[in-house]
Amino acid sequence: MRFRPARILPLFAYGLAAAMGCAGAGTPTVTGAAGKGGASSTAGTTGAAGTVGAAGTTGNAGTTGSGGTVVGAAGTTGTGAVGGSATAGTTGRGGTTGVAGTTGAAGVAGTGVVSGVAGTMGGGGTGGGCMKAEIVYEPQTPTVYLVVDRSGSMFHCLSSSQCVCSTKTDSSWSTLKTAIETVITQLDAEVRFGFTTIYGTDPTNNRGGMCPLINGTLADNVAPSLGNAAKIKTTYDNLAWPAEAECQTGGKKFESPAMYSIRAVTKALMADTTPGGKYIIFITDGQEDFCDDSLEICASDSTVGALQAAFTANIKTIVFGLQTMQFNLPPAVLDAFANAGAGETTVASLMSGLDTTAIFDQCQGVMPWRTDLTASGHPTTRGPTATVGTYGTPAGPTKPFKPNATDQNMLVTQLSAALAGVKSCSFDLNDVNGKMIKVDTTKLSQGHVLIQGVEVPLSATNGWTVDAAAPSTLVFSGSACTTWRMPSSTKIGLEFPCSSIIFE
Repeated sequence: MRFRPARILPLFAYGLAAAMGCAGAGTPTVTGAAGKGGASSTAGTTGAAGTVGAAGTTGNAGTTGSGGTVVGAAGTTGTGAVGGSATAGTTGRGGTTGVAGTTGAAGVAGTGVVSGVAGTMGGGGTGGGCMKAEIVYEPQTPTVYLVVDRSGSMFHCLSSSQCVCSTKTDSSWSTLKTAIETVITQLDAEVRFGFTTIYGTDPTNNRGGMCPLINGTLADNVAPSLGNAAKIKTTYDNLAWPAEAECQTGGKKFESPAMYSIRAVTKALMADTTPGGKYIIFITDGQEDFCDDSLEICASDSTVGALQAAFTANIKTIVFGLQTMQFNLPPAVLDAFANAGAGETTVASLMSGLDTTAIFDQCQGVMPWRTDLTASGHPTTRGPTATVGTYGTPAGPTKPFKPNATDQNMLVTQLSAALAGVKSCSFDLNDVNGKMIKVDTTKLSQGHVLIQGVEVPLSATNGWTVDAAAPSTLVFSGSACTTWRMPSSTKIGLEFPCSSIIFE
């Protein structure tokens, strides 16, 4: 799978070499020298411009002879078809008095020097293709930090009420671990994977727990790198399984302080200068907390704020909510996380009839939430904007992944789909061999776009289009975007007529 931004390369030798005009724009001169003293001598046989840009066979410049002007026919009009060649020349001047019989090449096969550059040479006709190019998707490796819930609920049996499952394979922790290790092994050379967990035990209420995440220390951390699958697997496999007592009331149970993990990962990714997009895959099976048992609505608000801050730092978060029969994970909470992580308008998860003032009303006495509210810069007195996260309507379009924790194949499939999503479906044409390409958006129907040689329909919702607000941006949507994100898709073909494209 390849994930780097696109680089534009010429499809043909002339393709984008010179910000050229349309066909019929000029007449080349063939530079073969005539022989000394010759009568009128033929500069060359008829030179067909050819399908690969050959302007003609080499023409004998003439036999030796007496001085005089030699008028040599450079060839009849050459075909300006595939190779970009146009007329090899109207009349080729053999030269005035010249040397005795060097052969003058009428053109160099396969180049646009004499045979015509995208129609700057004459005779190629009008109304044909003015620009043809191929985009080769050169991988720019993305960095993906896996942020995995390690709270007590992940170790609960999926098929029974046992809170720490004696059959380890019957737990969300085990099924997810197998799926993650499968997928990252397949993409080990394509993605810089990092790994950390959402983990801690309650340090309050005399429980004697520890939660270093509160201070920004990443738990069970494996820093991002290519070829990291084996290292992540070793770390993942060696993490301790909780004891039965740790899930009982009053025990040092494993908590889920997601907001602290997300902030710590955001800081690490911001410090990572490796080229390529930065992503978090946030996986949880239940609602969050502050490494304690405080109200869920407060921790969810802080998590939304952390996800929005990550997006502001150009880090997108892809959200997974593992579905089980045992734990409360409201769809509206996951939707809010997914929208926040994608930088979209986020709707607060609230009971019907309440507005966001309810968050302040319920959370003002929760000290970790108050700390987060102060740090957010939002109002700290009662009101609808006194929240850690930023909310509005309507909700954005991004949805979370919600695989069934018992379905191993679904977990693998959805993780693979999520990682395919880091391959962009927008392409900036601002630098094509040093030229900016802009497309006349009123003439898009005249253009053709292909993925792997198969034409894509013109459509703003299920094909290709050019952003009207940024006419140097090509965008795929719907099934075209899905096709492009397939690992085997690496090339995009473009063809626009002269009347619809502008070089700057």
